[in-house]
Amino acid sequence: ICVLDEADEMLNMGFYDDIVSILSDTPDEKNTWLFSATMPSEVARIAKKFMKNPAEVTVGSKNSGSKTVSHEFYLVNARDRYEALKRLADANPDIFSVVFCRTKRDTQSVAEKLIEDGYSAAALHGDLSQTQRDGVMKSFRGRQIQMLVATDVAARGIDVDDITHVVNYQLPDEIETYNHRSGRTGRAGKTGTSIVIITKSELRKITSIERIIQQKFEEKSIPSGIEICEIQLLHLATKIKDTAVDHEIDNYLPAIYDVLSGLDKEELIKKMVSVEFNRFLNYYKKKRDLSGSDRGERSERNSESRNFQAGDTVRYFINIGTRDDFDWMQLKDFLKETLDLGRDDVFKVDVKEGFSFFNTDAVHTEKVMSVLNGFDLNGRRINVEISKNEGGSRNSSRRDHNGRSSNNRNSSGGFKGTRESGNHNFTRRESGYANDRNKNGTSETAKRPRRSSTDNSGGFFEKARRSRRSE
Repeated sequence: ICVLDEADEMLNMGFYDDIVSILSDTPDEKNTWLFSATMPSEVARIAKKFMKNPAEVTVGSKNSGSKTVSHEFYLVNARDRYEALKRLADANPDIFSVVFCRTKRDTQSVAEKLIEDGYSAAALHGDLSQTQRDGVMKSFRGRQIQMLVATDVAARGIDVDDITHVVNYQLPDEIETYNHRSGRTGRAGKTGTSIVIITKSELRKITSIERIIQQKFEEKSIPSGIEICEIQLLHLATKIKDTAVDHEIDNYLPAIYDVLSGLDKEELIKKMVSVEFNRFLNYYKKKRDLSGSDRGERSERNSESRNFQAGDTVRYFINIGTRDDFDWMQLKDFLKETLDLGRDDVFKVDVKEGFSFFNTDAVHTEKVMSVLNGFDLNGRRINVEISKNEGGSRNSSRRDHNGRSSNNRNSSGGFKGTRESGNHNFTRRESGYANDRNKNGTSETAKRPRRSSTDNSGGFFEKARRSRRSE
Protein backbone atom coordinates (compact mmCIF):
# COMPACT_ATOMS: atom_id res chain seq x y z
CA ILE A 1 0.00 0.00 0.00
CA CYS A 2 1.27 3.47 -0.92
CA VAL A 3 -0.25 6.28 1.15
CA LEU A 4 0.15 9.98 0.34
CA ASP A 5 -1.31 12.19 3.08
CA GLU A 6 -2.00 15.94 2.72
CA ALA A 7 -1.38 15.61 -1.00
CA ASP A 8 -2.58 19.11 -1.85
CA GLU A 9 -0.29 20.83 0.65
CA MET A 10 2.72 18.80 -0.45
CA LEU A 11 2.08 20.01 -3.98
CA ASN A 12 1.60 23.60 -2.82
CA MET A 13 5.03 23.39 -1.19
CA GLY A 14 6.60 22.51 -4.55
CA PHE A 15 7.05 18.77 -4.11
CA TYR A 16 5.38 17.69 -7.35
CA ASP A 17 8.57 16.36 -8.95
CA ASP A 18 9.55 14.57 -5.73
CA ILE A 19 6.14 12.92 -5.45
CA VAL A 20 6.27 11.80 -9.08
CA SER A 21 9.78 10.42 -8.55
CA ILE A 22 8.78 8.45 -5.44
CA LEU A 23 5.61 7.05 -6.98
CA SER A 24 7.52 6.07 -10.13
CA ASP A 25 9.81 3.85 -8.03
CA THR A 26 6.99 1.99 -6.31
CA PRO A 27 5.81 -1.44 -7.56
CA ASP A 28 3.21 -1.52 -10.28
CA GLU A 29 1.07 -3.92 -8.24
CA LYS A 30 -0.04 -1.87 -5.25
CA ASN A 31 -2.91 -0.02 -3.68
CA THR A 32 -2.49 3.75 -3.70
CA TRP A 33 -4.38 5.97 -1.28
CA LEU A 34 -4.30 9.75 -1.62
CA PHE A 35 -5.73 11.86 1.20
CA SER A 36 -6.39 15.51 0.52
CA ALA A 37 -8.62 18.15 2.10
CA THR A 38 -8.95 19.82 -1.31
CA MET A 39 -8.71 18.48 -4.85
CA PRO A 40 -6.66 20.86 -7.02
CA SER A 41 -5.73 19.95 -10.57
CA GLU A 42 -2.25 18.71 -9.59
CA VAL A 43 -3.71 16.06 -7.27
CA ALA A 44 -6.13 14.95 -9.98
CA ARG A 45 -3.21 14.74 -12.42
CA ILE A 46 -1.20 12.49 -10.11
CA ALA A 47 -4.24 10.29 -9.52
CA LYS A 48 -4.76 9.91 -13.26
CA LYS A 49 -1.09 9.09 -13.89
CA PHE A 50 -0.46 6.59 -11.11
CA MET A 51 -3.86 5.09 -10.31
CA LYS A 52 -6.06 2.80 -12.38
CA ASN A 53 -9.77 3.49 -12.27
CA PRO A 54 -9.47 5.44 -9.01
CA ALA A 55 -12.50 5.71 -6.76
CA GLU A 56 -13.09 9.10 -5.18
CA VAL A 57 -14.47 9.05 -1.63
CA THR A 58 -15.87 12.37 -0.42
CA VAL A 59 -16.68 12.99 3.23
CA GLY A 60 -19.55 15.46 3.47
CA SER A 61 -20.81 17.59 0.60
CA LYS A 62 -17.97 18.49 -1.70
CA ASN A 63 -16.95 22.17 -1.36
CA SER A 64 -20.17 23.15 0.40
CA GLY A 65 -19.76 25.25 3.54
CA SER A 66 -21.06 24.22 6.93
CA LYS A 67 -24.50 25.60 7.70
CA THR A 68 -23.38 26.39 11.26
CA VAL A 69 -20.73 28.86 10.06
CA SER A 70 -21.59 32.44 9.12
CA HIS A 71 -19.30 34.30 6.73
CA GLU A 72 -18.34 37.98 7.02
CA PHE A 73 -15.91 40.20 5.18
CA TYR A 74 -14.42 43.55 6.15
CA LEU A 75 -13.14 45.91 3.47
CA VAL A 76 -10.05 47.90 4.50
CA ASN A 77 -7.11 49.70 3.01
CA ALA A 78 -4.04 47.46 2.80
CA ARG A 79 -2.18 49.53 5.40
CA ASP A 80 -5.00 48.97 7.92
CA ARG A 81 -5.14 45.18 7.78
CA TYR A 82 -3.39 44.61 11.12
CA GLU A 83 -5.25 47.41 12.90
CA ALA A 84 -8.51 45.90 11.62
CA LEU A 85 -7.54 42.53 13.10
CA LYS A 86 -6.97 44.13 16.50
CA ARG A 87 -10.32 45.91 16.46
CA LEU A 88 -12.17 42.75 15.49
CA ALA A 89 -10.55 40.98 18.43
CA ASP A 90 -11.45 43.86 20.75
CA ALA A 91 -15.07 43.79 19.58
CA ASN A 92 -15.28 40.05 20.33
CA PRO A 93 -13.80 39.71 23.83
CA ASP A 94 -14.63 35.99 24.00
CA ILE A 95 -12.73 35.29 20.79
CA PHE A 96 -10.97 31.90 20.60
CA SER A 97 -9.64 31.82 17.10
CA VAL A 98 -7.28 30.66 14.41
CA VAL A 99 -5.86 33.51 12.30
CA PHE A 100 -4.65 32.32 8.89
CA CYS A 101 -1.79 33.94 6.98
CA ARG A 102 -0.36 32.81 3.66
CA THR A 103 3.36 32.74 4.52
CA LYS A 104 5.51 31.76 7.48
CA ARG A 105 6.98 35.24 7.53
CA ASP A 106 3.59 36.94 7.81
CA THR A 107 2.46 34.40 10.41
CA GLN A 108 5.46 35.14 12.62
CA SER A 109 5.16 38.90 12.11
CA VAL A 110 1.45 39.09 12.95
CA ALA A 111 1.87 36.89 16.03
CA GLU A 112 4.74 39.03 17.30
CA LYS A 113 2.76 42.24 16.83
CA LEU A 114 -0.25 40.81 18.66
CA ILE A 115 1.89 39.69 21.59
CA GLU A 116 3.63 43.07 21.72
CA ASP A 117 0.24 44.80 21.76
CA GLY A 118 -0.91 42.74 24.73
CA TYR A 119 -2.94 39.95 23.15
CA SER A 120 -2.66 36.29 24.08
CA ALA A 121 -1.29 34.94 20.81
CA ALA A 122 1.25 32.56 19.29
CA ALA A 123 2.55 31.56 15.87
CA LEU A 124 2.27 28.10 14.33
CA HIS A 125 4.30 27.44 11.18
CA GLY A 126 6.80 25.07 9.65
CA ASP A 127 9.90 26.64 11.21
CA LEU A 128 8.87 25.52 14.69
CA SER A 129 10.39 22.35 16.09
CA GLN A 130 8.05 19.54 17.12
CA THR A 131 8.61 20.44 20.77
CA GLN A 132 7.71 24.07 20.13
CA ARG A 133 4.65 23.08 18.11
CA ASP A 134 3.47 20.77 20.89
CA GLY A 135 3.91 23.57 23.41
CA VAL A 136 1.89 26.01 21.33
CA MET A 137 -0.92 23.53 20.79
CA LYS A 138 -1.03 22.61 24.48
CA SER A 139 -1.41 26.30 25.37
CA PHE A 140 -4.07 26.79 22.69
CA ARG A 141 -6.12 23.79 23.79
CA GLY A 142 -5.87 25.04 27.37
CA ARG A 143 -7.03 28.49 26.22
CA GLN A 144 -3.93 30.25 27.48
CA ILE A 145 -3.76 31.40 23.86
CA GLN A 146 -6.80 33.09 22.35
CA MET A 147 -5.42 33.86 18.88
CA LEU A 148 -3.39 31.17 17.12
CA VAL A 149 -1.75 32.66 14.01
CA ALA A 150 -1.03 29.84 11.57
CA THR A 151 -0.19 28.86 8.03
CA ASP A 152 -2.44 26.42 6.20
CA VAL A 153 0.20 23.70 6.24
CA ALA A 154 0.93 23.98 9.97
CA ALA A 155 -2.77 24.10 10.85
CA ARG A 156 -3.52 20.78 9.16
CA GLY A 157 -4.58 18.21 11.71
CA ILE A 158 -5.61 20.75 14.35
CA ASP A 159 -8.62 19.38 16.19
CA VAL A 160 -9.65 21.86 18.89
CA ASP A 161 -13.19 22.23 20.18
CA ASP A 162 -15.17 25.45 20.56
CA ILE A 163 -13.18 27.70 18.21
CA THR A 164 -15.42 30.76 17.90
CA HIS A 165 -13.82 32.51 14.92
CA VAL A 166 -11.65 31.74 11.95
CA VAL A 167 -9.94 34.92 10.74
CA ASN A 168 -8.60 35.04 7.19
CA TYR A 169 -5.95 37.71 7.60
CA GLN A 170 -5.18 36.97 3.97
CA LEU A 171 -7.26 34.90 1.57
CA PRO A 172 -5.68 31.66 0.33
CA ASP A 173 -4.72 31.15 -3.29
CA GLU A 174 -7.06 28.16 -3.65
CA ILE A 175 -10.76 28.79 -3.01
CA GLU A 176 -11.15 25.25 -1.68
CA THR A 177 -8.63 26.09 1.03
CA TYR A 178 -10.96 28.78 2.34
CA ASN A 179 -13.62 26.14 2.94
CA HIS A 180 -11.12 24.01 4.81
CA ARG A 181 -10.11 26.97 6.98
CA SER A 182 -13.67 27.92 7.87
CA GLY A 183 -14.37 24.32 8.86
CA ARG A 184 -12.25 24.83 11.99
CA THR A 185 -15.22 26.53 13.62
CA GLY A 186 -18.91 25.67 13.86
CA ARG A 187 -18.28 22.05 14.82
CA ALA A 188 -20.48 19.60 16.75
CA GLY A 189 -23.61 21.62 16.03
CA LYS A 190 -22.21 24.83 17.50
CA THR A 191 -22.15 28.09 15.57
CA GLY A 192 -19.01 29.85 14.41
CA THR A 193 -17.91 32.81 12.33
CA SER A 194 -15.46 32.96 9.46
CA ILE A 195 -14.05 36.47 8.99
CA VAL A 196 -12.20 37.74 5.93
CA ILE A 197 -10.15 40.95 5.93
CA ILE A 198 -9.78 42.13 2.35
CA THR A 199 -8.84 45.10 0.21
CA LYS A 200 -10.82 46.48 -2.71
CA SER A 201 -8.74 44.56 -5.25
CA GLU A 202 -9.73 41.25 -3.62
CA LEU A 203 -13.51 41.77 -3.71
CA ARG A 204 -13.95 39.54 -6.76
CA LYS A 205 -12.64 36.59 -4.74
CA ILE A 206 -15.59 36.85 -2.37
CA THR A 207 -18.02 36.20 -5.22
CA SER A 208 -15.98 33.18 -6.32
CA ILE A 209 -15.97 31.74 -2.79
CA GLU A 210 -19.73 32.31 -2.45
CA ARG A 211 -20.29 30.33 -5.61
CA ILE A 212 -18.19 27.40 -4.38
CA ILE A 213 -19.44 27.17 -0.78
CA GLN A 214 -23.03 28.03 -1.79
CA GLN A 215 -23.37 30.57 1.00
CA LYS A 216 -23.46 34.36 1.07
CA PHE A 217 -21.04 36.65 2.85
CA GLU A 218 -22.23 39.58 4.90
CA GLU A 219 -20.22 42.75 4.43
CA LYS A 220 -19.54 44.53 7.71
CA SER A 221 -17.72 47.63 8.86
CA ILE A 222 -14.72 47.61 11.17
CA PRO A 223 -15.96 48.50 14.68
CA SER A 224 -15.58 52.10 15.74
CA GLY A 225 -13.78 53.00 18.94
CA ILE A 226 -16.96 54.06 20.71
CA GLU A 227 -18.67 50.74 20.00
CA ILE A 228 -15.66 48.80 21.22
CA CYS A 229 -15.72 50.88 24.40
CA GLU A 230 -19.36 50.02 24.97
CA ILE A 231 -18.91 46.30 24.34
CA GLN A 232 -15.88 46.06 26.58
CA LEU A 233 -17.50 47.97 29.42
CA LEU A 234 -20.57 45.76 29.32
CA HIS A 235 -18.20 42.82 29.63
CA LEU A 236 -16.52 44.51 32.56
CA ALA A 237 -19.91 44.87 34.25
CA THR A 238 -20.60 41.18 33.68
CA LYS A 239 -17.19 40.20 35.00
CA ILE A 240 -17.81 42.14 38.21
CA LYS A 241 -21.29 40.67 38.54
CA ASP A 242 -20.13 37.07 38.04
CA THR A 243 -16.91 37.20 40.08
CA ALA A 244 -17.02 34.92 43.12
CA VAL A 245 -16.18 36.69 46.38
CA ASP A 246 -12.97 35.49 48.02
CA HIS A 247 -13.49 35.73 51.76
CA GLU A 248 -9.76 36.23 52.26
CA ILE A 249 -10.53 39.92 51.74
CA ASP A 250 -12.87 40.07 54.75
CA ASN A 251 -10.15 41.37 57.06
CA TYR A 252 -9.52 44.31 54.73
CA LEU A 253 -13.14 45.30 54.16
CA PRO A 254 -13.53 47.65 57.18
CA ALA A 255 -10.70 49.85 55.91
CA ILE A 256 -12.11 49.79 52.37
CA TYR A 257 -15.60 50.65 53.61
CA ASP A 258 -14.12 53.57 55.52
CA VAL A 259 -12.45 54.96 52.38
CA LEU A 260 -15.62 54.61 50.30
CA SER A 261 -18.13 55.60 52.97
CA GLY A 262 -18.90 58.97 51.40
CA LEU A 263 -20.08 57.48 48.09
CA ASP A 264 -23.57 56.25 47.28
CA LYS A 265 -24.12 53.19 45.06
CA GLU A 266 -24.52 55.09 41.79
CA GLU A 267 -21.47 57.24 42.41
CA LEU A 268 -19.38 54.21 43.34
CA ILE A 269 -20.35 52.38 40.14
CA LYS A 270 -19.52 55.41 37.99
CA LYS A 271 -16.11 55.83 39.60
CA MET A 272 -15.29 52.13 39.39
CA VAL A 273 -16.20 51.97 35.70
CA SER A 274 -14.38 55.21 34.96
CA VAL A 275 -11.12 53.73 36.23
CA GLU A 276 -11.12 51.47 33.18
CA PHE A 277 -13.23 53.57 30.81
CA ASN A 278 -11.01 56.68 30.91
CA ARG A 279 -7.88 54.78 29.92
CA PHE A 280 -9.71 52.86 27.24
CA LEU A 281 -11.37 55.93 25.79
CA ASN A 282 -8.04 57.76 25.72
CA TYR A 283 -6.64 54.93 23.62
CA TYR A 284 -9.38 55.09 21.01
CA LYS A 285 -10.19 58.79 20.86
CA LYS A 286 -7.07 59.43 18.77
CA LYS A 287 -7.74 56.52 16.44
CA ARG A 288 -9.31 57.18 13.06
CA ASP A 289 -12.29 55.26 11.74
CA LEU A 290 -11.13 52.34 9.59
CA SER A 291 -14.47 52.07 7.78
CA GLY A 292 -13.75 54.81 5.30
CA SER A 293 -15.49 55.66 2.06
CA ASP A 294 -13.39 53.26 -0.05
CA ARG A 295 -15.93 50.45 0.03
CA GLY A 296 -15.87 49.39 -3.59
CA GLU A 297 -18.51 48.85 -6.23
CA ARG A 298 -20.18 46.04 -4.30
CA SER A 299 -21.18 48.47 -1.56
CA GLU A 300 -22.58 50.91 -4.08
CA ARG A 301 -24.69 48.19 -5.68
CA ASN A 302 -26.06 47.13 -2.32
CA SER A 303 -26.79 50.62 -1.00
CA GLU A 304 -30.32 51.75 -0.19
CA SER A 305 -32.35 53.28 -3.00
CA ARG A 306 -33.81 55.91 -0.69
CA ASN A 307 -31.56 58.90 -0.03
CA PHE A 308 -31.77 59.56 3.71
CA GLN A 309 -29.65 62.30 5.23
CA ALA A 310 -27.44 61.95 8.31
CA GLY A 311 -29.48 62.07 11.48
CA ASP A 312 -32.52 60.37 9.93
CA THR A 313 -31.82 57.08 11.72
CA VAL A 314 -31.58 56.12 15.37
CA ARG A 315 -29.55 53.27 16.85
CA TYR A 316 -30.88 51.42 19.88
CA PHE A 317 -29.52 49.17 22.62
CA ILE A 318 -31.81 46.28 23.65
CA ASN A 319 -31.11 43.85 26.48
CA ILE A 320 -31.77 40.60 24.59
CA GLY A 321 -29.41 38.53 22.45
CA THR A 322 -28.24 35.04 21.62
CA ARG A 323 -28.81 33.92 25.22
CA ASP A 324 -32.49 34.51 24.51
CA ASP A 325 -32.33 32.29 21.41
CA PHE A 326 -32.20 35.16 18.91
CA ASP A 327 -30.01 35.38 15.86
CA TRP A 328 -30.08 38.53 13.73
CA MET A 329 -32.93 37.35 11.53
CA GLN A 330 -35.09 36.18 14.43
CA LEU A 331 -34.54 39.44 16.30
CA LYS A 332 -35.35 41.48 13.21
CA ASP A 333 -38.58 39.50 12.71
CA PHE A 334 -39.50 39.90 16.38
CA LEU A 335 -38.97 43.67 16.21
CA LYS A 336 -40.94 44.02 12.97
CA GLU A 337 -43.89 42.06 14.31
CA THR A 338 -43.91 43.65 17.76
CA LEU A 339 -43.60 47.18 16.38
CA ASP A 340 -45.80 46.52 13.33
CA LEU A 341 -43.12 47.84 10.96
CA GLY A 342 -42.22 46.97 7.38
CA ARG A 343 -39.44 44.68 6.18
CA ASP A 344 -36.89 47.47 5.68
CA ASP A 345 -37.87 49.57 8.70
CA VAL A 346 -35.57 47.64 11.05
CA PHE A 347 -31.96 47.39 9.92
CA LYS A 348 -28.32 47.20 11.08
CA VAL A 349 -29.28 44.42 13.48
CA ASP A 350 -26.21 43.29 15.44
CA VAL A 351 -26.81 40.49 17.97
CA LYS A 352 -24.41 39.88 20.85
CA GLU A 353 -24.72 37.28 23.61
CA GLY A 354 -26.69 39.24 26.20
CA PHE A 355 -27.64 42.37 24.27
CA SER A 356 -28.08 43.66 20.73
CA PHE A 357 -28.25 46.80 18.60
CA PHE A 358 -30.61 47.80 15.83
CA ASN A 359 -31.62 50.87 13.83
CA THR A 360 -34.88 52.42 12.66
CA ASP A 361 -35.72 55.68 10.96
CA ALA A 362 -36.08 58.50 13.46
CA VAL A 363 -39.83 58.74 12.82
CA HIS A 364 -40.28 55.38 14.59
CA THR A 365 -38.37 56.30 17.76
CA GLU A 366 -41.39 57.13 19.89
CA LYS A 367 -43.06 53.83 18.96
CA VAL A 368 -39.90 51.83 19.64
CA MET A 369 -39.42 53.34 23.09
CA SER A 370 -43.06 53.14 24.17
CA VAL A 371 -43.85 49.66 22.85
CA LEU A 372 -40.65 47.80 23.73
CA ASN A 373 -39.72 49.27 27.11
CA GLY A 374 -41.30 47.06 29.74
CA PHE A 375 -42.44 44.49 27.14
CA ASP A 376 -42.66 41.04 28.75
CA LEU A 377 -40.71 38.42 26.81
CA ASN A 378 -41.30 35.03 28.42
CA GLY A 379 -41.15 36.57 31.87
CA ARG A 380 -38.26 38.87 31.07
CA ARG A 381 -38.66 42.63 30.96
CA ILE A 382 -37.23 44.23 27.83
CA ASN A 383 -35.25 47.43 28.15
CA VAL A 384 -34.43 49.64 25.14
CA GLU A 385 -32.23 52.73 25.12
CA ILE A 386 -30.89 55.02 22.42
CA SER A 387 -27.19 54.49 21.88
CA LYS A 388 -24.91 57.43 22.48
CA ASN A 389 -23.78 57.48 18.86
CA GLU A 390 -27.10 57.69 17.06
CA GLY A 391 -26.55 55.79 13.86
CA GLY A 392 -26.16 57.89 10.72
CA SER A 393 -27.61 58.10 7.25
CA ARG A 394 -29.28 54.96 6.07
CA ASN A 395 -27.64 55.17 2.67
CA SER A 396 -24.30 54.56 4.35
CA SER A 397 -25.36 51.10 5.48
CA ARG A 398 -24.36 48.00 3.59
CA ARG A 399 -26.38 44.89 2.99
CA ASP A 400 -25.62 41.29 2.31
CA HIS A 401 -27.14 39.44 -0.63
CA ASN A 402 -30.28 38.71 1.35
CA GLY A 403 -30.99 42.38 1.97
CA ARG A 404 -29.87 42.53 5.57
CA SER A 405 -28.12 45.73 6.52
CA SER A 406 -24.68 45.06 7.89
CA ASN A 407 -23.62 46.56 11.15
CA ASN A 408 -22.05 49.91 10.38
CA ARG A 409 -19.91 50.05 13.46
CA ASN A 410 -19.40 53.78 13.14
CA SER A 411 -23.07 54.35 13.76
CA SER A 412 -23.37 52.53 17.03
CA GLY A 413 -21.82 52.71 20.42
CA GLY A 414 -22.06 54.82 23.48
CA PHE A 415 -21.87 53.68 27.08
CA LYS A 416 -24.63 54.34 29.52
CA GLY A 417 -23.34 54.52 33.05
CA THR A 418 -26.55 53.20 34.61
CA ARG A 419 -29.22 50.87 33.27
CA GLU A 420 -31.78 50.55 36.02
CA SER A 421 -34.53 48.61 34.30
CA GLY A 422 -34.42 45.32 32.50
CA ASN A 423 -32.52 42.16 33.17
CA HIS A 424 -29.18 42.59 31.46
CA ASN A 425 -27.40 39.41 30.51
CA PHE A 426 -24.09 40.90 29.45
CA THR A 427 -21.66 38.70 27.57
CA ARG A 428 -18.69 37.60 29.52
CA ARG A 429 -14.97 37.86 29.04
CA GLU A 430 -12.11 36.86 31.26
CA SER A 431 -9.00 39.01 31.23
CA GLY A 432 -5.50 38.83 32.50
CA TYR A 433 -2.02 37.66 31.83
CA ALA A 434 -0.87 36.50 28.45
CA ASN A 435 2.54 35.39 27.38
CA ASP A 436 5.77 36.98 26.21
CA ARG A 437 7.15 35.62 22.98
CA ASN A 438 10.43 33.97 22.20
CA LYS A 439 11.93 33.99 18.73
CA ASN A 440 9.47 31.41 17.45
CA GLY A 441 6.34 33.18 18.56
CA THR A 442 5.76 30.70 21.34
CA SER A 443 5.31 31.95 24.85
CA GLU A 444 7.01 32.31 28.19
CA THR A 445 5.74 33.73 31.45
CA ALA A 446 5.10 37.45 31.10
CA LYS A 447 6.02 40.16 33.58
CA ARG A 448 3.22 42.50 32.62
CA PRO A 449 -0.53 42.04 32.30
CA ARG A 450 -1.78 40.78 28.99
CA ARG A 451 -5.12 39.87 27.47
CA SER A 452 -6.05 36.27 28.30
CA SER A 453 -9.05 34.04 28.68
CA THR A 454 -8.00 32.31 31.87
CA ASP A 455 -7.33 34.79 34.65
CA ASN A 456 -8.58 37.97 36.16
CA SER A 457 -6.28 40.98 35.79
CA GLY A 458 -7.33 43.92 33.62
CA GLY A 459 -5.78 42.67 30.38
CA PHE A 460 -7.62 44.60 27.67
CA PHE A 461 -7.69 47.95 29.39
CA GLU A 462 -4.10 47.55 30.49
CA LYS A 463 -3.23 47.02 26.85
CA ALA A 464 -4.98 50.25 25.97
CA ARG A 465 -2.97 52.14 28.55
CA ARG A 466 0.33 50.68 27.37
CA SER A 467 -0.44 51.41 23.74
CA ARG A 468 -1.18 55.03 24.51
CA ARG A 469 2.14 55.40 26.31
CA SER A 470 3.98 54.18 23.25
CA GLU A 471 2.37 56.74 20.94
